[in-house]
Amino acid sequence: MQRRSAPRWPSPLLDAWKCGDGTPKVELRGRLLVVSGHRVPENGAVQAVKREVSAVYEGFDTIRVPVPGATIHARTGGAGPAVLLLHGYPQTHAMWHRMAPYLAEDHFVVIPDLRGYGQSAAHDGDFSFRTMAADFIALMAHLGKEQFHVVAHDRGARAAYRMALDHPDAVLSVALLDILPTYLVWDLMNADLAKRYFHWVFLSQPEPLPQRLIGGDPLAFVRAQLAGMAGTFHSFDPEALQDYENAALRPEVIAAWCGDYAAGATIDVEHDRADLDKISDIPALVLWGDQGVVGRQVDPLDAWRAWFPRVRGGAVNAGHFVVEENLEEVLPAVTDHLRQATGSAGC
Repeated sequence: MQRRSAPRWPSPLLDAWKCGDGTPKVELRGRLLVVSGHRVPENGAVQAVKREVSAVYEGFDTIRVPVPGATIHARTGGAGPAVLLLHGYPQTHAMWHRMAPYLAEDHFVVIPDLRGYGQSAAHDGDFSFRTMAADFIALMAHLGKEQFHVVAHDRGARAAYRMALDHPDAVLSVALLDILPTYLVWDLMNADLAKRYFHWVFLSQPEPLPQRLIGGDPLAFVRAQLAGMAGTFHSFDPEALQDYENAALRPEVIAAWCGDYAAGATIDVEHDRADLDKISDIPALVLWGDQGVVGRQVDPLDAWRAWFPRVRGGAVNAGHFVVEENLEEVLPAVTDHLRQATGSAGC
């Protein structure tokens, strides 16, 4: 894909939060959130946002579905072939609030929080991607969807490819956004990557060290993670940011982050290596940010081709959070992928 100069998807939601000169009304300055020139202390930052994420998902239903070891919170909407949207770290299902309405025009869209993230609850300590994949198989079966497409980012994308390998009859196609296989990230870990992906090592440390350190100032931590991987804090719509911050204030969500990354440093790598000889012939789309780290050391398409020979895709003009940073490029790529995948699946 050809690199483009900082395009941004037109968003009345985001435009409503801009000043006359086009600068966002919400700005992070040190440890203070500045809204329309007013300094808002961290513990009052969320009060500056008037509109809840539930308002942006107007027309979507909200469900809570018990699955083994967890209760999954999700939103559903639209009609047509089923598409499961999975978010990443340190986010919630709110990351899809701008893409989901477009997809729901001709798809049945399911948008859950990962176990322990957002408003989903984890009842045991299993945060492996194999278990997360099983969560979503159970969720979709509860909704009467035995086969579906998956579009996923970051940690959700890791659950997505695990789902495709473990449940090949259920997953019709995958779109994996800004990731390499988990085992390969660890194989490639060098000094530069360790600095950019420091949370991979930090969050995987034995409890309670990372939980206690993050819990001392969870808002500062989650903001630093978002800004660090995006390159700018202004990529996030206020409604989504509020949801991420609300989640970060809950100790059980912090515990889920740590459990997720602890599994990602151990059992998930073992599962990947055990399946290196597997091949999935489903359509696969891989997109990554050209300002991030995914494409720095290897060609991501080559990295995924061993598992998904039909993979296609490329870089978009973004950092890590490609959906929120550059929906103008990501949305057409995803919709074209789903159109072709739906046709090949006969749905």
